[in-house]
Amino acid sequence: MKLLNELLHPGEHELNIRSNLTRLQVIFDMNGLSIPTVINLVTRSCNNLLEACKWKAEEKDCKTIFQPSFTRYGMCCSFNYITREKILEEPNLTPHRMTSCGYQSGLNILLNLDPDDYHASLVESIGTKIMLHSPFDYPDDNAASKLIPVNKYSFLIVQPDEMYSTDNVRQESTRYCIFHDEIDAMNSENKKKRYFIPARYSLINCLVECRASVIQAKCGCVPYYYPQNNARVCNLRDLECIETYKYWYDTAWPGTDMSPNVVSLTELNTHERPCDCHPDCNFYTYYVQNSIGNLDKRIYYTGLSYTNYPSKGKTWKNQSVIHIFFGDLVSVQYRRDIRYSWRHVFGNVSLVK
Repeated sequence: MKLLNELLHPGEHELNIRSNLTRLQVIFDMNGLSIPTVINLVTRSCNNLLEACKWKAEEKDCKTIFQPSFTRYGMCCSFNYITREKILEEPNLTPHRMTSCGYQSGLNILLNLDPDDYHASLVESIGTKIMLHSPFDYPDDNAASKLIPVNKYSFLIVQPDEMYSTDNVRQESTRYCIFHDEIDAMNSENKKKRYFIPARYSLINCLVECRASVIQAKCGCVPYYYPQNNARVCNLRDLECIETYKYWYDTAWPGTDMSPNVVSLTELNTHERPCDCHPDCNFYTYYVQNSIGNLDKRIYYTGLSYTNYPSKGKTWKNQSVIHIFFGDLVSVQYRRDIRYSWRHVFGNVSLVK
């Protein structure tokens, strides 16, 4: 079953495992198991992983604020991740927002880790991986991430930067960026042919759609961690094809061969973007600092409450505590504006007789 990691990183085992992949897929087919079903069965549930949660100093039922979601690293437990499906269910849905800084005001999580269940880990470590991204962006490789070991007490301090564009930019017809609210016009075109329709446009989401389209065009399927929109889900028999075209989709320029032996000879037309993916006019960038200490074995816990008395709490065993919060009340905001347009250039032309 460790071979299932090949679905995320084809060629990871670096061995001739084609026959084993085929045999495993035959077993799935005989039992009527699809790849997403298998991944759900072998992945630890969020209910077991998340033992206790707090949001803005209030205790919350973890299953009400965390939902399982597919990411580039497989099945994850997501907080504050807004997809188009959720918007359709709740049209007035908005992201959770912090109103202050400090570890007590943010998101506090008690993880119940199980080292004995690490049969097919993606990294050679025991713990969990935290990915921080915009609420409307697909959790991809570009997300800021930190590894949290077992039996640790961790502070994740978040510092956001914002870039926003003025109305002058919106009115400029030759601009090379796209505003988030322009996704409606984009979604109305060829909606049936698209594989990933996000709740809001972003360069990250557009590249996700682009990579899914490249894989579908080359191998006739879409990986389980991408939304399929009625396309065939890639199974273990497709991994040879997906590995072959790895440098066609898993790069910053999907749709072009960027393999090491040809990349130096490849000429890119920088005036055109892959899959017509333009940068965002408005976006946030998140920076994360991590501070970790060992859990004090003299302290006992009940949820996210602590005591010195053994009779009133439980002993730490394979847990980790994580505090995710803003480290300051202010952040840096950048502004994008039009400094010169064709009117300025035309006005500066001098005619000499």
